[in-house]
Amino acid sequence: MSPPVQFLALALAGASLGLTSCKSKSKPNFEAILSLPPGTKDTVSEDTIVSDLQARVKFLSLTAEIDAGTAGDHRITVRLKAKNKDLALAQLDALCETGSLSVRAVHGQTVYLSAAVRTDPSKLPAGHEIMTFRIQAGELSKSEDLVVATAEIVNSSHVKSAETEAGKKHLIHISLTTNGGQQMQAATEKMQKGRSRLAIIYDERIISAPVVVHELRAQFTLEGFNSFEEAQAIAASLNKPLSTEVLLESLMPLAP
Repeated sequence: MSPPVQFLALALAGASLGLTSCKSKSKPNFEAILSLPPGTKDTVSEDTIVSDLQARVKFLSLTAEIDAGTAGDHRITVRLKAKNKDLALAQLDALCETGSLSVRAVHGQTVYLSAAVRTDPSKLPAGHEIMTFRIQAGELSKSEDLVVATAEIVNSSHVKSAETEAGKKHLIHISLTTNGGQQMQAATEKMQKGRSRLAIIYDERIISAPVVVHELRAQFTLEGFNSFEEAQAIAASLNKPLSTEVLLESLMPLAP
C-alpha cells in the first residue's frame, strides 16, 4: 500500500423533512432511531443533524426519509430502503460515519527509532509518537511501528471535496482548499524524494504511509479500502461532515 507512485496511493425541530433520491417512489422498509450523545444535547439541535443527514443522503444517493421527531427529545427517525438488514446497517454506517483526516510526516529514522524506543522510551523525539500501521490484503496482514509527527500538515478542515471511484482499489479523490494545498506543497517540497514518507491518518488509524516521490499540492488519492461502501462512508464524512456523532438506538423492519 505504500510503494513509490506518481500520486499518493492510500493504500457517518418539530418539523418533518422528507429526503429522497431519484428513487423517491420506492417505499422505505426499515426504520432506525438515532439519538444525540448526552454531552451535545444542549449545543446541537435535532434540526442541525437533520440538515447534516440530508446532505449525506444526497451525497450517497440513498432512498431515505428523515424526521426530527418531537422537539427536545434528541432523537431522529430515519426510514430507508434496503434489500435486507445488513444493507440497511451499511447505509446507516455511511450516514452516521464520523472521523477526521490528518496528514503528518513520518520521521526519517523511523525504523531505527521505533526499535530503540521499545527499550529506551527517552529516544522518542519530541513532537512525535509511535503509531502502528496495519496492512490487510485478503487473509494476509502485516504491521509496522512508525514514528509520526504530532503536528499536522493538513487535516479535515482543509478538505474541499472527497469523491469516490469504484474499482479494485476503491479510490477516494481528495481536493484540498487553497490553504491546504499550500501547506501540503510547503511540507513536501522539503522532503527527501523517494525516501520520506507521510502518514495518512483517519479516525486515529493510519490508513496509508506512502513514500513521497515528488512535491504534492492540492490533490491526492486514497485507495486500498476493504469495500466501496467503506470508501463511500469515509468520503461522506469528509465531504459532508456531521456537527456531532449520532448513536444508533434501534433498527426495525417496517410492515409491508
